[in-house]
Amino acid sequence: MEQLPIPIGALSKTQVPRTNSSKSENCMKRTPLLLCALFCGLLIPVSVDAQVWSGILSPVASTGSCTGCAVDWSTAGIPGGIPSGAWTQSGTTITAAQSPCSNGAGDCTSTIQTALNACGTNHYVLLGAGTFLLDGGLTIPSDCVLRGSGANQTILNAMSTSAGDVVLGTLNGSPTFSNAVSITGGTSAGSTSITVSSATGISVGTYVMITQVNDGTLVSTNGSEGVCNYCDSSQTTDGSRAQGQISEVTSVSGTTIGINPGLFVSYTRSPTAVPFSAVSKYAGAENFQVYANNTHTSNNSSFYMGMCAYCWISGVETNFTDGDMVDIGWDYHDEIANSYFDDAYIRTSGQYDSTVAVRNKATGILVQNNIFDRTGGIEISWGGGQNVFSYNYMLGAVSSGSPDFLVDSIIAHGAHPDFDLIEGDIVTQLKYDSVHGTSSNLTTFRSWEVGTTLGCNPLSGRGSVTCSPLGAGNFGGANGWWEDYANRAYEPDAFSKYDNAVGDVVGSGDMTNLLINGQTGNPMPQVALVDAPNSRSYSYAAFGFSFGFGETGDTGGVAIANGVGCSPTTLPYPCESTAPYSTAFIHGVFNNANGSTTWTTGVTHTLPPSFYLNAKPSWWTASIPYPPIGPDVTGGTYVSGHANLNPAANCYINVMGGGLNNPTGSPLNFNANTCYVAGPAPAASLNLTAVAH
Repeated sequence: MEQLPIPIGALSKTQVPRTNSSKSENCMKRTPLLLCALFCGLLIPVSVDAQVWSGILSPVASTGSCTGCAVDWSTAGIPGGIPSGAWTQSGTTITAAQSPCSNGAGDCTSTIQTALNACGTNHYVLLGAGTFLLDGGLTIPSDCVLRGSGANQTILNAMSTSAGDVVLGTLNGSPTFSNAVSITGGTSAGSTSITVSSATGISVGTYVMITQVNDGTLVSTNGSEGVCNYCDSSQTTDGSRAQGQISEVTSVSGTTIGINPGLFVSYTRSPTAVPFSAVSKYAGAENFQVYANNTHTSNNSSFYMGMCAYCWISGVETNFTDGDMVDIGWDYHDEIANSYFDDAYIRTSGQYDSTVAVRNKATGILVQNNIFDRTGGIEISWGGGQNVFSYNYMLGAVSSGSPDFLVDSIIAHGAHPDFDLIEGDIVTQLKYDSVHGTSSNLTTFRSWEVGTTLGCNPLSGRGSVTCSPLGAGNFGGANGWWEDYANRAYEPDAFSKYDNAVGDVVGSGDMTNLLINGQTGNPMPQVALVDAPNSRSYSYAAFGFSFGFGETGDTGGVAIANGVGCSPTTLPYPCESTAPYSTAFIHGVFNNANGSTTWTTGVTHTLPPSFYLNAKPSWWTASIPYPPIGPDVTGGTYVSGHANLNPAANCYINVMGGGLNNPTGSPLNFNANTCYVAGPAPAASLNLTAVAH
């Protein structure tokens, strides 16, 4: 049997030491890049490890206002991987038939929570196969795992009205912002030692949230819908501390503290550190399904990870959600892996977007090898960095209000996410939006931005998914349609700067085959790249790249001035910009719209397989080429031979029976233990019965 993604052997809980690289702003010039990187290394006050992206990207040494900047992504997630493989079972297996669970007829919340409360260190609570009714939420403590018998075997039938279904850490907690102390020294990029005005409440193994005042240019909460006064996670009343990170305290000597990771950028604008302790460490959820019933009235997330360090979700399924699939806030080095997130009751934007939401300065998070089917994808908001979103497969998301509209798969949404890596993903659309302010220094590598997906009925509620007959979403008689409005495969909007696109494949045959309004004989023109303030069509052309537009910037073609691209148009600043394109680093990107590959002069054309993995991972599906995507990949199945499936897509299509960009049925049968080996998954046995409340 091939090993599941993310090694789960018995491993130490000691954080692997790391050092962060830095870069001088003078190194914005790309030629000669290798000399530049070498020179910049001499400016860093800490040692620099060789990075797998060396020779293509460069380390950061100042504000982040530099083209081609990167950080060390190799330590994202839990050091050494998820550690629970050799843990010991706590107590006896909880069966669905035992009292008061009664095979889903009686509330089993208290029974499971009692077992979790008694869970020993490095132990797991095991649920047998069957259906377990949850009338309330579960909280998993530190050093404990709630483990099912497989996502298609152990079903938590969630009927709660007021809480998150499964909580790792805390549901509503946050650091106490009033405990902030000034940072008075060690503020240069790369520094792993800072001096604070007071070390009260700071000890080894605790955490500090490090922020600084927005500079108003690179970092701002001025968005295309107005000023976002909560987009620093409400640390202030005016959103003025949007940029930041969370670091673990590694040493304390007087008022000098060691931190890991070091500073991503120089913190020179009234920097502060807010000390806090993790509510939970090493808490995990594995191999079960949360079956949502649209019953929540608040805090409606299937999973919530709050103030959690080294926590994980693996092998789970969310079968519909009436909020977010997973909410992550104030977290450090968590993992979400090997899971299946399918469908949602809420298919419009709002307080909850049916996403895996990484928010509130979360740092070092790894979201790897997951399937997102007819639901929101990944949302990155409110600071944080060094997160890795890799080898996920996303398809079929649909907006109930505008079924033809192409829904993004990965979105940078609220100010100010930076220094995240998006690698090896297959997504419908990548979007860095302008709604709530800025983002910067986001990197894609060897990802495939497809540019469309198949939308299917129903548009609301739980029901059997039907994709035929095929037609157009705004015309009667169709159950399935290709999303053909706002087709922009890769879309950094007006307030995202210094982003890197390296080794990607942009567009697809499905995008090329789009028809205007779904009308036979009316092919949609394909445009490789458009940037503000040039004209951009909403529904009469498809774009590989779209740079610099605002919320109302579909037509473009006018001088950039206050209010342009904004909603409302009376905002006192423009919401279109030439900066996203002029500051972008595009290298080794194959654009299917015109069949070209863009290379940057003076930079090597030899791309490594990964920007965060040092070698082919042990969990890689043997039949899939590694790396699967890129301009240097030949003989692939898709996009002129430059793209193959990744393991998550292979699981969905060749094991679970789905389709490429095609959600061919209702939530499919998923079990991580069988999805990543040859052969079909065992039959599911939900047998769910509604219980009156």
